[in-house]
Amino acid sequence: MDELSKKIEALLFVSGEGMTVSRLASILKKRDEEIKEGIAELERHLFDGHALTVLKDQDRVSLITSTAVSKLVEDFAKEEFAGELTRAALEALTIVAYKGPMKRSEIDYVRGVNSSFMLRNLLMRGLIERVRDSKDSRAYLYRVSADFLKFLGLASISDLPEYGEYAQKLEEFIKEETVQNA
Repeated sequence: MDELSKKIEALLFVSGEGMTVSRLASILKKRDEEIKEGIAELERHLFDGHALTVLKDQDRVSLITSTAVSKLVEDFAKEEFAGELTRAALEALTIVAYKGPMKRSEIDYVRGVNSSFMLRNLLMRGLIERVRDSKDSRAYLYRVSADFLKFLGLASISDLPEYGEYAQKLEEFIKEETVQNA
């Protein structure tokens, strides 16, 4: 597998939600045609003997599990989503509740790790929802769902314990990171 395909694979893995060809081209400083060739090379590489495959949905590309292991992944996901929330899931949910709506990159920054799986878990449980960012149509924001509020018996997100204090602390933490990276 060539270097471009390896870089595409890494970006798709880390993104968790897939990326558009144009976004990959922008990040990798390549033409769309080169990215499409790299994706085709990645597909050929994954075709034989790998548990992952490439999903193309219009101009969006994602890494997904192959049909060879789909039953195993489905059983694991059912078990994972049926049980109690893990500490990591509760952490991600708390961040979204007290600071949302927010981008996945912000959630990742606050947690210090990739949150893709936790967010998918919370989405599938109906505790959070994903909406388009009105400032960037390519990005999504995560916020708690109405079901989350109903489950906790809250009329509003501001009814969470010490909502104002924790929301402000998270805001300051994220702003601090933005200033440091500017």
